[in-house]
Amino acid sequence: MRALIVLGMLLMPLAAAQAVSEASEDLTELSIEQLLNVEIISASRLGQKASQAPSSVSILTANDIRTFGWRTLADALNSMRGLFISNDRNYSFVGVRGFIQSGDYNSRVLFMIDGQRMNENIFDSGNIGQEFMLDMDLVERIEFIPGSGSTIYGANAFLGLINVVTKKGKAINGAQIAGEVGSFDTYKGRVSYGKQFDNGTDVLVSASHYDTQGVENLYFPAFDDPSTNNGIAQNMDTERADRLFGRMQFEEFTLSGGFVDRYKRVPTAAFGAIFNDPRSHTYDRQFFTNLKYQKALSAKTSFMAKGFYQGYDYMAEDPFNDFGNYIYHDQTSGRWWGGEAQLTTSIFDGHRLLFGLEYQYDQTQRQFGYVTDPYQIYQDSDLSGHRVELYAQDDIQLLDNLVFSAGLRLDQTHMLKRLQLNPRLGLIWDPLENTTFKLLYSSTFRAPHAWNLDYNKYYYGVSPELREEQIRSYEAIAEWHSNAGLKLLVSLFYNDITELLKANPDTALLDNVGKYHAYGAEWEAEKRWDSGRMFKASYTYSLFTNEGKHGVWAYGSPQNIFKLHYAEPLFDDFVRLGVENIYIGDRKTFQGGEADAYNLVNLNLSTDRLLRGMDVSFGVYNLFDSHYEMLINSDRFDLLQMNGREFRLKLQLTF
Repeated sequence: MRALIVLGMLLMPLAAAQAVSEASEDLTELSIEQLLNVEIISASRLGQKASQAPSSVSILTANDIRTFGWRTLADALNSMRGLFISNDRNYSFVGVRGFIQSGDYNSRVLFMIDGQRMNENIFDSGNIGQEFMLDMDLVERIEFIPGSGSTIYGANAFLGLINVVTKKGKAINGAQIAGEVGSFDTYKGRVSYGKQFDNGTDVLVSASHYDTQGVENLYFPAFDDPSTNNGIAQNMDTERADRLFGRMQFEEFTLSGGFVDRYKRVPTAAFGAIFNDPRSHTYDRQFFTNLKYQKALSAKTSFMAKGFYQGYDYMAEDPFNDFGNYIYHDQTSGRWWGGEAQLTTSIFDGHRLLFGLEYQYDQTQRQFGYVTDPYQIYQDSDLSGHRVELYAQDDIQLLDNLVFSAGLRLDQTHMLKRLQLNPRLGLIWDPLENTTFKLLYSSTFRAPHAWNLDYNKYYYGVSPELREEQIRSYEAIAEWHSNAGLKLLVSLFYNDITELLKANPDTALLDNVGKYHAYGAEWEAEKRWDSGRMFKASYTYSLFTNEGKHGVWAYGSPQNIFKLHYAEPLFDDFVRLGVENIYIGDRKTFQGGEADAYNLVNLNLSTDRLLRGMDVSFGVYNLFDSHYEMLINSDRFDLLQMNGREFRLKLQLTF
């Protein structure tokens, strides 16, 4: 499959001379007024404008990514209203409006690339670090839609949806070479080619490699003993990643494919492994291929159909010495394929209708764990089955300035025994030209994934039935924008989460015993000037409570999140300055303590005026060298210190 993906991408330029495609919309220099009119396909799959979508949409553009120097998807998401990032020195995790769970691996957020689901079928994980499929230089924009999105997307849009839209070839318009150097012996290289030909064909192909030695000596106070190298994990932060991506449009057809391969040493002695042992590592590999057909059948009706094939492999080696020195090998392999058909129409006056059918066949959900010397198998399971989803939505124009959006989705998945039926309702009112009010309600579920279903059998030898997690979301939104480029947003939200999969305090088994409430408010102000100056500030307050423990403040959840972004063109726009400030409030630790609030300041300078076709940027991350702490759920410690100040120099040439 790896060879097929590479071959397919290499053949794309050869086929380009015979292909035709639609032009891409360039979002890199849009004003607030223009951004409000961008069609956000992921918000409802109806191609609604952001200001009219039944959600509070957040958008980051390629120009934002360049201005602030975000290196990974996790960096970009950490800048968005209501989101916060945690890291355990192996993977990055995204929290949404106060909600974050240890070992979640982002399975309660739906991740998509160009509308194609990227959550894999073993852990339902969504990757956002170096294991993410795309290089950030290939991203046209990032859309975040908070709240449960069951009506259109189903299970993994439990807390929200993140859709990454890729650039088209014409955005690069030639061959491109990029190189980066950074702190801790970090290097990255990328080669891309993109072009829109005279006949309309649009082609993009790209390959990149990332390599870092990481922090040479990481100190862990919990292991401060001569027998464990005095708590120092030496050369245990190494990480490597390789990526391939290709995209081609031909008339109504779009073919895309991607591949990522990532290796990471694990310095935290996870799950009781031997501390400071270089054999401890994880390995992730993921790929996808997608063919989409989209056609306007008439001025009021359009049709979309697509097919896909995807795969995910995870391998880990953990050395232990509790019963002699041995290595536990953990392997998973997932393969799934399917398709989708969707019809949208406005042939009935005052109605905009959407009907869709999705199908996914989980061909393989293999989990295998064993030790050698002597050889012994601890886990060996393989699931397979069907997932079928039907959805419909109607946007009803009640008045010239009042829309009622109603949707319903029916899900059948082999991971559960019963059907799931969930609605989404929205009332959108525009009393003034520049003012919008929204009242929203939605519900959804998350089925237990393959590892959840194997957990009790693996640890306790029993297999009780696990049910679906459930969430109901309520939100009230007020949006206002001026013709001068100022946008204001205020939101009140409430999430009722029940049946969350947690360890049962009475039996220790994984069970549907979790119950949480989230109360909160958000505001955001954004102003963009024609000169390129930009100012954006957002604040999120969320009280996330564990109702299973009498409404106490839930662990890992910051009540206060404040973000500030400022961009300024300097020296007659010769250099562009981007300054980012991220404040994350106090959080309760897993063992009952408290992690202090922290404030990160990042600075990035970029210019494309030195030489024609050359783009240079220099970033300083964690400018004030704050050794802030992340939470980790470990038997030995519950706080993990992050890196101090880091630097990056990037050079990009386009021919």
